Amino acid sequence: MITDLLDLDLLRTFVLAVDLGSFAKAADQVSRSQSAVSLQMQRLEEIVGRQLIVKQGRSWQLTASGDLLLGYARQLLEINDQAIQALSGKQISGPVRLGMLTDFSEGGLPRVLARFAEQHPQVQIEVTIDKQVVLQQKLQSGKLDVLVGFGTQVPEGAISIGKVPLRWIGGHNRSIAQQSPLPLLLFEPPCLFRAAGLAALEQAGRSWRPVLTASSVAGMWAAARAGLGITVRTEIGLPADCKPLPASSGLPVLPEITVYLLIHRKKPSAAVVRLTEILQDTLAALLKTPGRQTKKKR
Repeated sequence: MITDLLDLDLLRTFVLAVDLGSFAKAADQVSRSQSAVSLQMQRLEEIVGRQLIVKQGRSWQLTASGDLLLGYARQLLEINDQAIQALSGKQISGPVRLGMLTDFSEGGLPRVLARFAEQHPQVQIEVTIDKQVVLQQKLQSGKLDVLVGFGTQVPEGAISIGKVPLRWIGGHNRSIAQQSPLPLLLFEPPCLFRAAGLAALEQAGRSWRPVLTASSVAGMWAAARAGLGITVRTEIGLPADCKPLPASSGLPVLPEITVYLLIHRKKPSAAVVRLTEILQDTLAALLKTPGRQTKKKR
């Protein structure tokens, strides 16, 4: 039974700990000791009358109640921040430079930008869509403020959004998976999708041949539609006329990869912080239901 009002400070620490994947990192962000943060989490559990976090060795994860509270916590914090901003008369302003892969520009970027532009008309947002290796270089050199990326490992200081499975993807020709050697549509290296696919085939002892080496996702999808071969990607931003191959195709199982956010500065501007919050919510929802593109009417 809930016995008290939810404390926004406790909720903010809770959300930080989940997003950063660490009580220690959350403690650093809120300028508290790790033991103080642990006490905050205990207090939050007392208020809601539910266990929110379960320990697994040195790590921990959310319980079902914790996962439920997380969604409400984000909403409450957002409403609080919007109210403070509106009543104080202060408007977030300034430039924000965002980097994303094409997958997200098709799967979630329009929603992010529309929401951000509506709430913060005085922020000048600049978006760069490119290959991940290029975006990483731009972030490191200070040419980007925020990067949304994929990774088999999450970079130090990044916010993990969640995991998404890699898939073997092709056009309507399902029988192409039975060809030997397997015709592959590949990206130029370095590419984690390419590396994951080739590693899985090598481990399974499956022969393959390169049919296309592309530098853009659009070229890859065009080749898949034409039935030239298959490729490795996630279902995020997947065109309606390209589909994951079923397990019955006999292709080796592919691993999961992590979607993460990485911010350039340790102390980002208010505009960067706000965009990052919106990105977290949008991408978290996208990972639960990685929507396909709809066919455009000609």
